[in-house]
Amino acid sequence: MKIPALQSVTVEILVDNFFDVFEPSRPGIVERVVPGRLKKPLVAAHGLAYLITLNHQGKLSRILMDAANAPLPLFNNLEALEHNINDIDAVALSHGHPDHYGGLLEFLARRTGGPIPVYLHKDVFLPKVLITPRGRIGPWVLELDQLVAAGVELYENQGPQLVLGQALLTGTVEATTDYEKPLPGFRRKVAGQEEQDLFPDEQALVAVVEGRGLVVIGGCSHPGIVNMVKYAQKLTGVQKVSLILGGFHLTPHGDDMIRDTIAGLKELDPELIIAGHCTGFRALTKLAAAFPDNFMVSCVGTKVMVVGG
Repeated sequence: MKIPALQSVTVEILVDNFFDVFEPSRPGIVERVVPGRLKKPLVAAHGLAYLITLNHQGKLSRILMDAANAPLPLFNNLEALEHNINDIDAVALSHGHPDHYGGLLEFLARRTGGPIPVYLHKDVFLPKVLITPRGRIGPWVLELDQLVAAGVELYENQGPQLVLGQALLTGTVEATTDYEKPLPGFRRKVAGQEEQDLFPDEQALVAVVEGRGLVVIGGCSHPGIVNMVKYAQKLTGVQKVSLILGGFHLTPHGDDMIRDTIAGLKELDPELIIAGHCTGFRALTKLAAAFPDNFMVSCVGTKVMVVGG
């Protein structure tokens, strides 16, 4: 599926699990926020929200990918980073878990200026359940009726979907590795029946940057981050990978999964890997050791720039 080559892609991390003033920057590539220069402190939370700016022939388009776990961190950090929500051109959801859509309805309620396009997989609306050693959590449900009442311009997909004609949502990710499988504790309800959630609703946002290759942005990467990147390569026909960014959901799977994912990432040979959110501390440390020159931790306020050349 052909998508336009962009002049640049910038990802600003609005909400993530981490905020660390000592994480290094790479000028012009990865820039960390300087806390003392902000109008108010940033907030870290167990959720994700990215502000993605696409530059296509000089025209800038802004996508909010995911909307944090709640309105508080999302709006606090938008204000601290001095972003106007009415400058955002579209919303994309990675999947149907509340740490990714928790601030969405409030975001829509506060916007002015007419309907905004919202892109998501149709299975996002199915009830989700998590079974843990400490008990059952859920069901969580993002209600379709609430989005309709908010007056959004809704785009539901199962397969690949263009976003603003410039980036690509993968749709349901094709599984090609034999080691990336969602944990059995994740469940969903279909027609009233509970089943294991294999996350057909989780998708990556993919862009192509001129001369640099793929930018692949995931939420939790429940279908597997290697699967997601390989599927992005298949869909676009572009093999070179510039940036892989997202939560990788690795630590709960154990050391074998971490080891195999690292091997898979090495085969993909990306220029830069940035992971946070649900990756887990143990996996982050192993990723940092395995990729000493091209791995960085995702922190709130970080700006990642992929510029064509």
